[in-house]
Amino acid sequence: MRRTAEDAAATRVALLDAVLAVVARQGYAATRLEDVAAQAQVTRGALYHHFANKAELFNAGVAARWGELGGQLFGVLDGPGEPLARVGRFVSEYVRRIRTEPRFRELLEVVILRTEPHAELAGGLRDKQAAIDVWRAALVPILESAEAAGALRPGLDAGAAAADVVTMLHGVAVSAALSADAGVELLDGERTAATVVRGLAR
Repeated sequence: MRRTAEDAAATRVALLDAVLAVVARQGYAATRLEDVAAQAQVTRGALYHHFANKAELFNAGVAARWGELGGQLFGVLDGPGEPLARVGRFVSEYVRRIRTEPRFRELLEVVILRTEPHAELAGGLRDKQAAIDVWRAALVPILESAEAAGALRPGLDAGAAAADVVTMLHGVAVSAALSADAGVELLDGERTAATVVRGLAR
């Protein structure tokens, strides 16, 4: 029984990874469940045991990857140092992961470029919008500390600063998703972080 449960869990993980790999390669509309099962090296029956349809599998794959990698990334914000320094480290780590972690870059490419508008993905879109709100909410208290200390530039409050940082991160992700490998290699986390912090600082 334990072996069966472990096998089922491994199959589910393989399917979650496979759907992102196939969508990154083919786009959501062109992806067939047969393609995902082949990528995961499982039968279609095993796939349907875990997921009712393509949208359910895709949304679960995105959520699982964000949960895995997003938690690691946000841990950077909890480190020591002045508030703007922590924001800078967060930005630098985000860019570093795009450059060096294929699973992170694949996730961004799938979410930004390979997911055409589909009514069946409406729930996933709401989840993405909620995730952006979470990113802003995580940044606001840190930037409020910077604001209270007089470290933010005049006329900029914590809420607006958090929105600006999230918008910048999204722009980096779009640039990376649209770039060939050589373009991604040009990304520099330290440089980007320094630019962001200079724009926020008094």
